[in-house]
Amino acid sequence: MEVKVNRSDIIWSYLGVIVSFTASIITLPIVIYYLDADTVGLWYVFNSVGAITILFDFGFSVTFARNINYCWSGASKLEKKGQGGDILNEPDFLLMRNILYTCKRIYLILSSLALLLMLTIGTVYILHISSHISGHTHIIAWIIFSVAAFLNLYFNYYDSFLRGVGAVKRANQNRIFARSVQLLLVIVSLTLGFGLLGLSISYLVFGIVFQTLGNRYFYSYQNIRQQLNRITRKVNTKEVKELFRTIWYNAWRDGLVSLSIYLSGQASVIICSLYLSLSETGTYSVGLQIANVVAIFSATLYTTYQPALQHNWIKKNMDEVRRIMRLIVLTYIITFFTGSIAVITVGLPILKLIRPEVIISTELMAGLFISQFIIQFRNCYTSYFSCTNRLDYMPHFVFASVLTIILSIVFIQWGNMKTWGLIIAQIISQCIFNIWYWPIKAHREMHQPVVL
Repeated sequence: MEVKVNRSDIIWSYLGVIVSFTASIITLPIVIYYLDADTVGLWYVFNSVGAITILFDFGFSVTFARNINYCWSGASKLEKKGQGGDILNEPDFLLMRNILYTCKRIYLILSSLALLLMLTIGTVYILHISSHISGHTHIIAWIIFSVAAFLNLYFNYYDSFLRGVGAVKRANQNRIFARSVQLLLVIVSLTLGFGLLGLSISYLVFGIVFQTLGNRYFYSYQNIRQQLNRITRKVNTKEVKELFRTIWYNAWRDGLVSLSIYLSGQASVIICSLYLSLSETGTYSVGLQIANVVAIFSATLYTTYQPALQHNWIKKNMDEVRRIMRLIVLTYIITFFTGSIAVITVGLPILKLIRPEVIISTELMAGLFISQFIIQFRNCYTSYFSCTNRLDYMPHFVFASVLTIILSIVFIQWGNMKTWGLIIAQIISQCIFNIWYWPIKAHREMHQPVVL
């Protein structure tokens, strides 16, 4: 099947990011207004600890999306590295059925393990940092949040499936609707005074809606359900095991990449909560969230064009690959700097009016923007290599993330640099290698001038 990115896909991709962006813009001041500083910090710790569940995905979402795209593009066989087998005119639905079967069972195991750890070790950690908060409501909220994280991890495969077959529009429609429902519940629950409990319940409902619509959108896309139902042959356990071994070759590498991204970003919130107050953690977390929103919005085309980039590489259409990469990188740079200036000149003054005690200085916000720009800029280029089924950048990502953690602790504990220690650690660890090597390597491989 042909995988193309049309105007509708691009529009819905931007709408998806805009809705998420709007949800964050609306949620942020409401959370700050209705919750005290410690509770705001605790909520962002919830999110940072909950983000660990993404690590239990261990790269399978990226790997499955990539392999489903190979299958949808006509590959008759999956290879551990690169491309192998004949390229057919139609998808091999038997191979796709086996991929889907393998995926669902793997995700059930991973998400169950994540839930177990969140309800045990995670609960102990939350009790430790919130020992000064009276009552048990925040613990109940944490338990609900853990169940919600389980559902979001388990059913995340629908997003991978949709993007793998090029249904970018459907994937974004699913996320937009689910996020809109969550936003509505957040507003209502906080207004009614449910606090952390309301935020956790809203997150739980998001996962339920996302799963329900994801199932419907995927199986109705280009008659996939009918095509799969035509396969009468039973699932062969030996074939599934062989498929798992092939997928696992890159899945654990993708997993380590996910781990390194977490350690370079969200883990800084946990470090902050261990060495600084919950109030300071809340301020840093709000700034990091704002920088992440700008980075994600700026990288929208990068996410949208992933299936098309991979499809054209499979078809050896390098002119189109070069065109897509130029579009991705230039759009990212222009959009990021425009968004950063808008936040610093307009967003921060508005935030100060809403809650004067949550002060994010211009210098701190600029530092967060620089660190997030570097990370996403690096990802724009490493996406090219992941699309070609090569994850040679994995060891360098892991090294940079470990260095980030070490430098963060050193700068905070012995350098007394507080939140600036976290930012500088991120910048230094990426500038050593990743920020310059992968762009140069990608440009050389595509026979493209290093300067766009």
